[in-house]
Amino acid sequence: MTPVLDIQNLKKYYADSGDGKSEILKGIDLKVAAEEFICILGPSGCGKTTLLRCIAGFEEFSGEIHLNGNNVKIPGPDRTMVFQDFNQLFPWKTVEKNVQYPLKLKGIRSKEEKQKMSDLYLEKVGLSDYKKYYPHQLSGGMKQRAAITRALIMQPKLILMDEPFASLDAMTRRKLQEELLQIHAKEKVTVIFITHNIQEALILGTRILVMNRNGKIQMDEKNNLEKPVTPASKGYGELWNMFSAALK
Repeated sequence: MTPVLDIQNLKKYYADSGDGKSEILKGIDLKVAAEEFICILGPSGCGKTTLLRCIAGFEEFSGEIHLNGNNVKIPGPDRTMVFQDFNQLFPWKTVEKNVQYPLKLKGIRSKEEKQKMSDLYLEKVGLSDYKKYYPHQLSGGMKQRAAITRALIMQPKLILMDEPFASLDAMTRRKLQEELLQIHAKEKVTVIFITHNIQEALILGTRILVMNRNGKIQMDEKNNLEKPVTPASKGYGELWNMFSAALK
């Protein structure tokens, strides 16, 4: 089966404090199939976010990235990104206007069509009653729901998520994990999700990668735990211990 995402020998350099270059990503090779939910674990500074930014087209790099056979060099509507920052929404726009904004960039001019699509997607994440609210009137969890909705409405081939739930309280985080699993199942979208939380990776991922401090993928494992995943799930402890050891 042809992968949705095909990364070959991806390298990324940044200028260091001297006259040389520091290599952040060192020859990443990765193939991602349609509808996979990839979770990436790894210590801070190992290049997880840089990898996502390269896939999104936000960074220059050497190597090859192909999405559905198309060479990735610049941002495009086939990839959307959700960040950890609660302030990724436009503060001067209501929730529905934030969600509709990408449709304008996609070339949709009809107000009726934009309204219909935003109403549909806001209903999916339970924000219909808050569509006239501004971001400052929302909780952190609601802001992240709105950001996810804005990503979904573009109907992308790939959603890139950079620790979107890391700053939420435990209860809200668990609720959004459940909602994201439902969205993934219904929308059949491919997701790459960065987290520092092993439990979150086990709950969400169909496949889990571990990156090391050398900017390489050191582990690539299928997650065959039956969903919904809890610490009591058969095989949970063994996988948790394996990933915990890999991260030391």
